[in-house]
Amino acid sequence: AMHLVETYALSCGAKIDKPLIYEKYFPLPARRYISFQPFSGAASKNYDFWQEVISVLYPILKKDGISILQLGGKEEKSFNGCLNVSGSTNLGQASYVIARSELHLGADSFGAHSASAFSKKIVAIYSNNIVENVRPYWSDSKDVVLLEPERTTKPTFSKEESPKTINTIKPEVIAEAVCKLLKI
Repeated sequence: AMHLVETYALSCGAKIDKPLIYEKYFPLPARRYISFQPFSGAASKNYDFWQEVISVLYPILKKDGISILQLGGKEEKSFNGCLNVSGSTNLGQASYVIARSELHLGADSFGAHSASAFSKKIVAIYSNNIVENVRPYWSDSKDVVLLEPERTTKPTFSKEESPKTINTIKPEVIAEAVCKLLKI
């Protein structure tokens, strides 16, 4: 399967290179943290069990002095156990936060691709796309865990799904992937 970046490059006759991402200083509320961007613009990519994932991860990460720093839009749901800076960062500041994180956790969205360009460890969840086509392109496979629903048919490619296939991914599997990549 061809990645979208390769498809675009082929269509445009462009060379693929690692992107230069603009970072803008943001005062970090924690020294050690994972960045967490739970939401995406497509409803089908928005997982309904993030609080369960955070509830499992929070005490484990806290023992190692690692916080969970939530990024996103100001109208997005806030999760217990997170230092929430949603709505407080622009893209440059969110990139600054992600670049200094120990790992990025979240939806198939800006954060996962930005984390890939910064060579960060990534745990991302997928629903409506073929993972190989949209995975974090610049990452080393040993640094990423990309989770998707078990399915018997192709993904829907739809912004809306009922029921949402992403919700079949178990919260403990997501939490376990974070711990595995952080070697906790």
